[in-house]
Amino acid sequence: MKEQLISRKEFEDRYQQVRSFLEERHLGALMVYSPAREHKWAQTGHVSYLSGWANDDRIVETVVVVPREGAPVLLASGMQFMFEQAAEVSPIEDMRLVDAVDPNAVAGHRSNSPDQGPSDFAGQALAILEENGLSQEDIGVVGINTMPHPFYKNLAQQLGSRLKQADDVIARLRSKKSVAEVEIMRRAAELSDMGYQKMIEIAKPGMKGIEIIAEMEQVVRKEGADHAKYWMASGPPPDWNNTRLDIKPHERVLNNGDLMASCSYVVYKGYWCHGQRTGTLGRPCDDLNKLCSVTREAHDKALDIMKPGLPIAKLGQVIREHVAPHGLELLGGRIGHGIGMDYSEQPVPFDDTNEMPLASGMTAVMHAVFGMPKTGKMVVPLGDVCHISEDGPELLMGFQRTPFLAGA
Repeated sequence: MKEQLISRKEFEDRYQQVRSFLEERHLGALMVYSPAREHKWAQTGHVSYLSGWANDDRIVETVVVVPREGAPVLLASGMQFMFEQAAEVSPIEDMRLVDAVDPNAVAGHRSNSPDQGPSDFAGQALAILEENGLSQEDIGVVGINTMPHPFYKNLAQQLGSRLKQADDVIARLRSKKSVAEVEIMRRAAELSDMGYQKMIEIAKPGMKGIEIIAEMEQVVRKEGADHAKYWMASGPPPDWNNTRLDIKPHERVLNNGDLMASCSYVVYKGYWCHGQRTGTLGRPCDDLNKLCSVTREAHDKALDIMKPGLPIAKLGQVIREHVAPHGLELLGGRIGHGIGMDYSEQPVPFDDTNEMPLASGMTAVMHAVFGMPKTGKMVVPLGDVCHISEDGPELLMGFQRTPFLAGA
């Protein structure tokens, strides 16, 4: 463990909280599943949270087994070299290769031999129980929302009635970030800001959106981001209804005065930043400034009341009430999502129906989705990553929240 920004003590605290959960549920161990980190838009962070292995070198299915008594074990259906890289970031010392359930997986086949023990995930889980004097105990499992059916079927066949679908204690623990985690997220936000700053410096008429995006992503990757992707929307002024949004490469050629919007997906040391900003190219647009003023005021009214104990629904209701007189609709009631080691995590849903109370340490993206007057066309003018503290929200991004002026 050479490069991990989370302390060994913090990892030990996480393991102890899992052990307390197992004690309460009368379980011998917890199997915590995640797919490869390349499955970026789903739950990949459970294994990262317990192992520290949060980078894109984790290209295979992995499980952390935490026994009620004894040390955690990392199981991976990969090849031996992967553990050399995992060891640089993980406090877990016991790492074991197992055979992949999927025959097409990027993995070596590991034959069953006495010195290696069982070759599959289920067999190794049973072996871990045996090694820790828990051979008669049941095994809980979490992370099944992104677990392929063949993987779960294999576990169920091997473990039978001893396999228990447990409450997702890892999702609950992950929802409240430590001081060290928030610091990493601040760095991810700084990287996101760098991309936007590059955009306003280099964008000019005659450039395709894809050329601007390439420059933005390059500067962020050069600063050490695990992942950097921006999308772009653009169109002629003054009406947002004439813009085009592309998550794929934005090939439209931009002209002087065009409306612009961009959204960042930046990951640093396993932690996400997801920001959204809107502006123009070359000269400002009064109509866009008015639209952004209304939506920003709505965001700010929600931020003003954001504090521990407040039901999430109240945020959405405040935003809806502010924009409705201006003809804007809050599409689907969604105002954002929790964020951290995954793009979307607890607290979810982040909308005007969820009565879950906010808690100190939570991190979420506030990016309300609006429908334009008359047409209902989607517009997302602003997105901020918020850290909720006892004193209220901290906005992690520093790039301007008012409409930007690129290429001026």
